[in-house]
Amino acid sequence: MRILKTRRSFRKEFKRQIKMAIIAAIGFTIAYAWKEAIFEIMQKVAINLGNSTGLGYTPLFTPLLTTILGVILIFILSKIFRE
Repeated sequence: MRILKTRRSFRKEFKRQIKMAIIAAIGFTIAYAWKEAIFEIMQKVAINLGNSTGLGYTPLFTPLLTTILGVILIFILSKIFRE
């Protein structure tokens, strides 16, 4: 009897983990699809920002702007989807 309960519990957890792995894979695919578009937009903003400030160092501005925007979006989404 205990073996059957453990077996059912294992199957339930296994299905849950498979579902989470598939969801994560879909999420990574979506993120990869958006990567180029976001990077190009941030690079254009960084070029304009770098040119207007006279620094012109876009390899630093692009990831910095992307990180700041990402952190702000994560913060906003965590407040919206709070349990």
